[in-house]
Amino acid sequence: MKHFVRLFRWAALIAVAAAGFRCASEPPQTGLIDPDAIGSDQGTLVSIADIRTVAGEMVQSMSGNPALARLRAAQHPLRISVGNIKQRTSIAIFDKEVFVNRLLGSLNAADTDGAYTFLRREDVPQSEQGGTSPGAADLVLSGELRELLHRSTAEGGGESEQRTVQYSLRLTRVDDSTIVWTDSREVVKQQITGAVYQ
Repeated sequence: MKHFVRLFRWAALIAVAAAGFRCASEPPQTGLIDPDAIGSDQGTLVSIADIRTVAGEMVQSMSGNPALARLRAAQHPLRISVGNIKQRTSIAIFDKEVFVNRLLGSLNAADTDGAYTFLRREDVPQSEQGGTSPGAADLVLSGELRELLHRSTAEGGGESEQRTVQYSLRLTRVDDSTIVWTDSREVVKQQITGAVYQ
């Protein structure tokens, strides 16, 4: 009987060791994550879902603007230089270029008749930035991101934080600096931190 118990223990130890070796040698599990699903646990920070929503709404605003429609009819395609979009929020980890890239991608996808041609300002020769040569831009796209941040003591303890991020864009005519289109969108988020639940 003792011999049988000893054999059983040895077999169990070998099985555990083999399982541990198998787990250690297997590669870590990886997988794709839906980018729109990220952000619900980021409190009041900017999420990729915010960027997608705002970019889509800006594209709709441009598409429905009468002044831009007249310019598109007169000049085909409209050459838009991507100017400075300033990041004036306190969210240090937010890269404004993520918003710019999503905006241009959405505009390009919606532009089924080739109404727009986009030029990055750093790619336009200095002599053509503001001139009327064939390679010059007709319009400059610029804007800024700003925020309103409000903190207060939450009922029941902790701190309530409410952050409003405003995305503002405008298209300015190069030859006379007239703003032909401008729009803004606000995304408001709130979170409570430091609350102690009984």
